[in-house]
Amino acid sequence: MKQKVLAHIGSLMGGMVHNINTPLMWIMGRAQLVQSRNEKLDSLNGNDGEELRTIKAKNSKDLKSIQDGADKIDHILKSLGYKIQMANEGYTSIELREFLERETDFLLADMRFKHETKREVTSGPQSCYVKFDYNALACAFTGIIDTIMDVTEKGRNLKISLENGAILFRCPELKLTPEVRARIESVCLEIRGRADIVMGGEDEAELSLWIRDT
Repeated sequence: MKQKVLAHIGSLMGGMVHNINTPLMWIMGRAQLVQSRNEKLDSLNGNDGEELRTIKAKNSKDLKSIQDGADKIDHILKSLGYKIQMANEGYTSIELREFLERETDFLLADMRFKHETKREVTSGPQSCYVKFDYNALACAFTGIIDTIMDVTEKGRNLKISLENGAILFRCPELKLTPEVRARIESVCLEIRGRADIVMGGEDEAELSLWIRDT
């Protein structure tokens, strides 16, 4: 299982590099603008108060953008570090809201999930803890989403929510054919005995991952 999790992390590294590169390029560009304005300040020598105020306001705005970009990179790196750490944890206490937020954030490294999916993630207001194999749950969670993305076209609508200890996946474009059902059963094989997967829905396909002993 550990090897499977690490292989999954490796497969998403390209997307993670892209996610880091975007805010990094923004930081570099904003920093260059701030530097060029600072050089202009030296030539003004306080003679033009209005222009000084304008430059100061622009610099403040760009410094805020730099901080935002740095925060995004920090978040991505912390999520990756957490994912690698949990690859060594296995059976542990999991807060499902935090799990849902971290795993969907991590999936943003998959360009299909980030750019080709209209996603809505709702983790709910209440904490919900379970004792579970983190890696098995993460593999089932990402396996279900991978299946949905594989069998639907880009532009798909995907709603993921946490309701009463169950993780729900709703996708109107998903058709629960026997082949799709079999694949979902397969990706959830590792969590059998500790969780149940329920599939249904007519107008909008709905999958419920019910985790026992919440």
